[in-house]
Amino acid sequence: MDRLVDRSISAKAFTDTSHDPLPARVRTVVVGGGIIGASIAYHLAAAGESDILVLESNVLGSGTSWHAAGLVTGARGSTTMTKLAKYGLEFYGRLEEMSDVDVSFQRSGSLSVARTPGRVDEILYAKDVADQQGVRTEWLTDERFKEVWPLASHEGVLGALLLPDDGHINPGHATIAFAKLAYELGAQIREDVPVERILREGQRMVGVLTSQGTVHCERVILACGLWTRELAATAGVNVPLYAAEHVHVRSKPINGAVPSLPVFRDLDSSYYLRHEAGRLLVGAFEPDGLPRPVEDIPANGFAEFEPDWNHFAPIRAKAEVTIPTLREAGYDRFLNAPESFTPDANFAIGETSEIPNLYVAAGFNSQGIIYAPGVGKELADWVISGTPGFDSSTVDVQRFSKHQNNRSYLQARTKEGLGRLYAMHWPSLQMETARNVRRTPLHSRLAELGACFGEVNGGERANWYGEAGTTPSYDYSYGRPTWFDRVAAEHKAAREGVVLFDLSPFAKFEVAGPDALAVCQKATTANVDVQLDKAVYTLFLNDAAGIELDGTVTRLGTNRFLVVTPSFTQQKTLAYLQRLAEGKAAAVFDCTAGLATIGVMGPKSRELLSRVSPENWSDEAQEYTHGRMVEIADGYAYSLRVSFIGELGYELYPSADLAVNVFDALWKAGQDLGIKMAGYHALDSLRSEKGFRHLGHDIGPIDDPYSSGLRFTVALDKPGGFVGRDALLKLDPAAPEHRTVYVALEDPEPVFVHDETVYCNGVPVGRMTSGSYGHTLGRAVGLAAIAPETDLSGDFEVQCKGRNYAATVSRRPFYDPKGERLRG
Repeated sequence: MDRLVDRSISAKAFTDTSHDPLPARVRTVVVGGGIIGASIAYHLAAAGESDILVLESNVLGSGTSWHAAGLVTGARGSTTMTKLAKYGLEFYGRLEEMSDVDVSFQRSGSLSVARTPGRVDEILYAKDVADQQGVRTEWLTDERFKEVWPLASHEGVLGALLLPDDGHINPGHATIAFAKLAYELGAQIREDVPVERILREGQRMVGVLTSQGTVHCERVILACGLWTRELAATAGVNVPLYAAEHVHVRSKPINGAVPSLPVFRDLDSSYYLRHEAGRLLVGAFEPDGLPRPVEDIPANGFAEFEPDWNHFAPIRAKAEVTIPTLREAGYDRFLNAPESFTPDANFAIGETSEIPNLYVAAGFNSQGIIYAPGVGKELADWVISGTPGFDSSTVDVQRFSKHQNNRSYLQARTKEGLGRLYAMHWPSLQMETARNVRRTPLHSRLAELGACFGEVNGGERANWYGEAGTTPSYDYSYGRPTWFDRVAAEHKAAREGVVLFDLSPFAKFEVAGPDALAVCQKATTANVDVQLDKAVYTLFLNDAAGIELDGTVTRLGTNRFLVVTPSFTQQKTLAYLQRLAEGKAAAVFDCTAGLATIGVMGPKSRELLSRVSPENWSDEAQEYTHGRMVEIADGYAYSLRVSFIGELGYELYPSADLAVNVFDALWKAGQDLGIKMAGYHALDSLRSEKGFRHLGHDIGPIDDPYSSGLRFTVALDKPGGFVGRDALLKLDPAAPEHRTVYVALEDPEPVFVHDETVYCNGVPVGRMTSGSYGHTLGRAVGLAAIAPETDLSGDFEVQCKGRNYAATVSRRPFYDPKGERLRG
């Protein structure tokens, strides 16, 4: 069977329980019977968790799965996503045999073409990651391209990558296959049972209210596609996603349209092609998407919108130029149906920050078929163990800030989000829609000084600076962009003079009360029972000893602590601390917006501060990693002597209403010192030279402190222990999972992107976890995770765009270790 847009799918294919009463209590409720929910139910049941109830408001697969194009691939743009996709591709290969359901899996391969030099670079990087993970690839010659896709014109194609093991599947029938397997392992499947509300008592989730009554349970998994946001909101939980129209059309029969044709992805033209029943399916990821509020979408299943040929016309024209037979054949079907998208075009999975044991798997940005098996497996493992078993940093639902759930924000962002899948995935790429929503108190000053802003977690921050009085904009490159020299100048000023960073987006929290020390001790690996005004760098682990967060904890008083973590972890940090404070005599306050953060960094930072403050700024007056309240400009600020760049530096924390006054005083006083503004790109290059870890890249939820080279943060013997201590005690520091090392290329021209493969004596031994250009060193530099047994005296190389470059690998950072270090 090779039939898409199939409305005949239902659980009645393997059972009919429509007249059975709902159970009063089960262990796990999965809300949503699409391919994601069905895969989660199967993987839970396969792991022995059979007390499962799957609730579908209509019939299985009738939300989004039924109208998907069914494309599957084993390669994505990062190591983590490629592992998930590869598992799915392999699983689909045996799904029909396992389930005895005809899922029409066709291993036809897939072909991605590049029409610009930048796209060639992007695809070459994807090829490197695929090769690293054992996914077969072939870079095509012109002759081979014509052989593989004889219906396509080669005009304008600069490069093409074939993944011979890719293909496509019937998504509706794959959904039925997953559900049948789950049912056979003991899961209960109920169709036509809408879930109306998540039931909670205080901070506990206790069940769901359905159209047929209440079901009590220990945990709920929301896998209900574009309806997830609204259902989560009934429990006060934020899941930012929004629907948009998603289109594919089918041609009339075409000679040469045969099952063996690989899926054709014309990324620069925003469309894909696949075979269907002697025809060609043309699908669009247009850059100007059409958002749809959920109120506009029928809730009775198999929702469709009216055909919009005018909106589809630009995509159609491009496809018909490349495949002339499309124009000759015409079309016999236009499918326009809803799909949901997240603000950053990555899906959202994991436990919610607001309620323990309420999990989400939604917002798949038209990639649900690709990821369903992998997500089903990983989320099932997460639910059972309580911690993620893969690097979930980029897809964790807790990465979003609360404001990103705003409907106006989501509608604006979704116009761009739909096309983001096929748009260029440039290094440092910034979204263009829904901007200037969250701004720091210094935003207007930075703009006047030529800031080029980027966005993280919905908040604006200065990434680099052009000329004062201008409004610079990004250009992008897999090599050196035009702003490369601008960042180099900021980097140099930080090493040799003095710079100002607006670090206000840092997530900041105060923990206060009689039990504040106990809460902070439980949260952190380091001992934070220190003298007043002492800052401690620490990790925050999960129960499996993986690193969920990192940051500093400063003791402001006997029962007051300031916790500072990366900006994108604001929601996660708040939830982490609040859960530990529950039932304790301690309160957690989010003071992110109330406190600005001004970084004064560089060898001349002490001299600058002495010009705007009457305080003594000597080493004796304020030691490294110590803080104090200081008089500065026309007010006061808390000063913390720490540095993320390896030089003398201070972080000033004035209240938001004083921030501009303090900044203006610093800027004016530093003119004859050659003061410069510096952005986050310079911060990244500086920390890369110094070897400081970056959460979400070098460290994450599956990395333990020993493998990450952060053993110094662990105080195993501190009173009361800490989250993850028991798991950490089971690890041998002398036998880490991997070894974290520092890598610098010998050739000064290439730059690092991410996930490049590291070779030792010609054998792959690991990958780059992060990297930047070390402007002090004059070459690319970064961190890598390699096999612990690797001989560090061997000959090392790093693969960049298919070419291997000689590299130097060290157990110590390359930059002069005499500077101040926050981390060690």
